[in-house]
Amino acid sequence: MPVVAFFKEETSIEVQNIWEKRLKLFIPSITLVPLLSNEAKKAEIALIWKAPLRRLNELQNLKGLISLGQGVDHILYDNSIPNNVHVIRIVDPYMAKSMSHWVILSVLNYIRDTQGYHDQEKSMIYKPRDEINFLSVKIGVYGIGAIGRVVAQDLNSLGFDVNGWSRTKKNINGIKCLEGEKGFDLLIKNSNIHVCLLPLTSSTINIFNSSIFKSMKIGVCFINAGRGEHVVEEDLIENCQSGQISHAVLDVYRNEPLPANDPLWKQDNITLWPHVAAETNPNTAAEQIANAITCLNNNIIPPNTVDRDLGY
Repeated sequence: MPVVAFFKEETSIEVQNIWEKRLKLFIPSITLVPLLSNEAKKAEIALIWKAPLRRLNELQNLKGLISLGQGVDHILYDNSIPNNVHVIRIVDPYMAKSMSHWVILSVLNYIRDTQGYHDQEKSMIYKPRDEINFLSVKIGVYGIGAIGRVVAQDLNSLGFDVNGWSRTKKNINGIKCLEGEKGFDLLIKNSNIHVCLLPLTSSTINIFNSSIFKSMKIGVCFINAGRGEHVVEEDLIENCQSGQISHAVLDVYRNEPLPANDPLWKQDNITLWPHVAAETNPNTAAEQIANAITCLNNNIIPPNTVDRDLGY
């Protein structure tokens, strides 16, 4: 009977029960126990999101850690997890489409000036506003892996000119794919809308900083649904205030939940979302998690196991 330790920030036991119910459809004998409980000490697998790593290192029987999301930076950030413990991420088409919907929503809200119309409605002003010609918009998507490629292709299908960037060369139908330092520089200088969907690694921390923002065209839109640590937030605020960036849309932050006294709240041209762009859905992700658990129990390396050197 597989015993799996569970932790999803500070969520209730009801969330754990939802996951256990879904997983039992594939592994009827499975039991989920709270990571911080005594029962977790016999667990060989942990299903987690932003768990206390010190507690994980107390579980002597661990074979694998399964992230309750696409990212694994919350597991690998301090290199304390032993190399013999496999780290597995979720790659879920539902999450990719959810992210695509959110990015498309953000792009359309920007080019059609949704906020401007909301403000007019409050003042009972009935008149058209200027909109951006979508044919003139170049969108740069940074990070074109399992999620980013779906976002790029969906934007392209709506008639947008989309280029993508990744660390190494990718080939995606309909998308011009750039790579490396030169490709990054080209995308920064030539895009009107910048969409960050990068994994968080040692090479992508603070990748969007004042120097990079100032290298962009004047008046661009910046959208971040990668990780908060990709962005130097003070630099973003400065460039939003100066007009270098006309609007920013953020779903992720360096400190989550975003503190009430954070200056990001006070910027009129920054739209804030509470990290909901692409949440993990137990109904669609349970099967691949169950498969990963079965693989680990049989000493087989599961699909979507992370390369520690790459960080994803």
